[in-house]
This record gives sequence, structure tokens and C-alpha cells, in this order.
Amino acid sequence: MTSSSSKAADALTRRRLLQAGAVMGAGATLPFAATGCADDSTGKGGVRNVVLIILDSVRPDFVGAYGSRRVLTPNIDALASKGLRFNRAFPEALVTVPARRSIYTGQRIFPHRDFEPRADLGVSPGWAPIDDLDRTVVRVLKDAGYRTVQVTDNPPVGFTQSYRPFRLTWDTWVSIEGRVGTRNPPETVSDREVRRWLPRELWDNDRYVNGMRKNLANTGYGRDEEQSDAARVFGEARNQLDALARGGQPFVLTIDSFDPHEPWSPTQEYIDLYGDPDYDGSGIGVVRYGGSDYLSTDELRRARACYAASTTQTDRWLGHFMDRFYELGLDSDTAIVFLSDHGFLLGERGWVGKIPNELHPEMAQVPFIVVHPDGKAAGEVSHHFASTHDVAPTVLSLLGVEAPRWMEGQDLSAILDGEQPPSRPWHYGGMFNRYFVRTDEWVLLGDNLGGNRKLYDLALDPNEIRNVEPANRKIGEELYQQLIAETGRLPYYDADELDSKIAADRERIGWKDPQRN
Repeated sequence: MTSSSSKAADALTRRRLLQAGAVMGAGATLPFAATGCADDSTGKGGVRNVVLIILDSVRPDFVGAYGSRRVLTPNIDALASKGLRFNRAFPEALVTVPARRSIYTGQRIFPHRDFEPRADLGVSPGWAPIDDLDRTVVRVLKDAGYRTVQVTDNPPVGFTQSYRPFRLTWDTWVSIEGRVGTRNPPETVSDREVRRWLPRELWDNDRYVNGMRKNLANTGYGRDEEQSDAARVFGEARNQLDALARGGQPFVLTIDSFDPHEPWSPTQEYIDLYGDPDYDGSGIGVVRYGGSDYLSTDELRRARACYAASTTQTDRWLGHFMDRFYELGLDSDTAIVFLSDHGFLLGERGWVGKIPNELHPEMAQVPFIVVHPDGKAAGEVSHHFASTHDVAPTVLSLLGVEAPRWMEGQDLSAILDGEQPPSRPWHYGGMFNRYFVRTDEWVLLGDNLGGNRKLYDLALDPNEIRNVEPANRKIGEELYQQLIAETGRLPYYDADELDSKIAADRERIGWKDPQRN
């Protein structure tokens, strides 16, 4: 495993690595006959295979290679040292499901047009299935003769009925139970244990109590990290990697880990890396989205410590997978693309959770790294605006496969060869009824109706703290009109109407939430 710059992390990693054996995934493998035939050819610059790694809810400033918080992520850092790191990566559509639609189609998902809520996906615009299964990177790869494999514990993509047709397009798809399913009876977790992981404000809230009880039962009770979702996802990914290496067919392996998404339940040794040793309150494994004022200062600090601990624990199991990757010698002809889908507010600007009206870097920026087996651009940093819809055309280009015209993203691999993709002097995206516009100099946030505008001058205010829109309304209007010219219009969805639609649909089909029942 990659060594950390921290002695404490080194000792922790060595100890845990010795304890860990081969970790088997808990989900069922769905095998399908591969299309195309085995091919010994390689793509552009000697790339034969691609491993795509998606971690959910990772903020760049909680990654050692990106941030200054001194969070220990030695294995992500190692990827950054071997590859090209993008320091302005902003998903064009947030959060979980819209981002993955963008990743798998290479198309812009925001703004969310003609959205109809689904019982198993919810009321948030953009949370929809991939309707045209012929327009995905999976279909293009299979037509080109690549074996496609995914391992994930992502609840909506890995388990919902809406995404079943998409899952069936892959040669092999493995869904790992954890956030979904019942690996151990929830009643094996006591009320006292549940409260140990909840802010005091949520102790009597059935939604959070039941959710945390189930999470603890499914993922090692906060005591056995080998039962964590990340351990089992990356453990099964190792198994799939072994099979792919033996199979001889060029492949694209996607690993989509829901960790470090909350609920957080890292083991104590990881929390001790970041938490106040004198803290005697509850460990914060989940927060209620909204204003952060219901949390005490100590609880807020503990939430940050638990998030950092979960990130480090997830990184450790990524390293477990990477060890096998190098043992198999795949680094000689396999490219790696690594990114996240969104961030998470931990008290910044007075909020916790995923808040649509706060599309600042804590929420809307992600780590994004491309590693070429020849070491191209190793350790370099790109300031190009990168996004989720760039993933598919970049993966295809690395393999020497032409991206179809319907893909709207850019081939970022050109930067590896010292070239530049088409100029992207500004970038936009959004979540629910909110949008962002980013340039080298300005950031504009607002709602899709054109109101609630906030403008930030990056030259004077790089942390995006002071809203200067009242004194610069002309600039804000110009950026908004530029957005409208590009998108045509920004749809606005009524939350009450969406709630009513989803309630009617759930009643019609007798639907129950598998994550809460």
C-alpha cells in the first residue's frame, strides 16, 4: 500500500493491512455474455484497459493532495502523484443520480427538463433513470469489444428498479448490500449504541434512529472496518480484477463506492486521528440537512472528524485494491480515472449537508485525477474546468475509441499529451432549482427563476465569502444572460407539486422505501 507522509497513518496502515485478508463482497454477481471478442490491441499511448473509480461525497480540501486540512488520504495522493490532477472540477449536475447520468452518458444533465418523479428515486429534479440505453459509454465500449464490469453499493444506481435496465447492459454488475438490504438484524444494535452516533437533537427522530441502527448493523457496528461498505466494495473489485486479468479481453472496470457518504461509522482508530481526545459527546454519524445551528460547536467539530475519518478509512480500502492492481502488473497498460460526484457542507456558511443554494467549492467541487500508464503529466495540475460529462469521452479517448457525436463532454486526455481541449472559459451547472456560473474572475449563484443572485469576485475574495452582486448587477446580469443563451431556459419545479406526484405514485404501486423498511 502507498505510504503516508504521516507516521501515525503509516503505523495504522501497516497494522490494519496485516489484519486484513481477502474481503469478499456481499452482493450477488450478475454475469452476462460479453459482446465483441478478445483483442490484444491497445488504445492511445498504449492504454488497453481503464479503471474508473468514483467515491461519493469527497471534498477536495479533505484530500491530502488537494487540501490543507491534513486529512490522510495516502492512496488518493499516490494517484495524484502519478497522474494529472484537475483543480477546477465541478460536476455539471448534482448530486448522486444526476452526476452519474452525466458520467455514464457524456451528456449534460442540467438543466433538468421535463422531470417526472419516480417512486424509487424521489422528487429531486435530475433523479431519473437513463432512458436511452443506446446512448451510454457502456454501449459504446461493448460495441468496441471491451468487457464492462461494475462493483457498487450505491443505493439508487445499484438497487432501484428504475436503474435495473441500465445494470443489465453491463457484462457483469455486482451490487454490494450495505446502505440497502439487511446483512444483520437491526435489533442487534441497542438504543444506547445508536445514540452514540447521533447528535442529541436527533435522538428521538425515528428516521435518523432507524437509519443509523440499520447502517451500524450492516457495516460492522463501527467496530469492524472489514465489514464496512468500502472494504467490501473494494474487496469485490479485487476479485473482479483478478478475473479480468485472467480473461484476456480488454476491459473497463468501474468501482462506485458510496463511502464516505453519510451515515459515517468509521472505527475509533480513524476518529482518533482527527477528533478531540477529550470529547465526551456523541459521535456524529449523520446530520439533518439545513442550518447548522442545532449542532453545538463540539458536535460540529465531531462531524468533521467523523467525515475525515470515513474518508481516510475509505482511502485505506482503495489502497487495498490498488495493491492488487500493481501485483497483477496492470499499471503497464491500464489507465485510471478517479473522481467524486459532489461535496458536503460541514458548518461552512452556516449549513450542514447538501444544500442547493450553496453551490460553493465545499458543495460543488470534486477531486478529479487521470493516470496514464506511461506516466504522462504525472504530478501535474490542470486549471481547465473539468466536469462529470467529460468522463465518458475521456475514457473512450484513452482507449482509442471515437466518442459519438451525441456526447457533449470534452476529451481531457489531450492534456496528457501537452495539448488542450476546446477552450472552456466559463462553466455552469446546478442542483434542483439552483445554478452556478464560474469564470476565471467571477462566480454567480442563483435560482432558476432568475432571482436570489449572489456574485463573488474571485480576485479579491477567492473563498467566496462576500456577495458583491448589489454593486455589480451588470456583471451578474451578463453572466445570467450568457447562461440563458446557452441553455435556452432554466426550468423551475414546484416542490409541493413534486411531493404530491411522488406520494400519489407511491400509493398507486404500494411502494416502500427499501432503505427504511
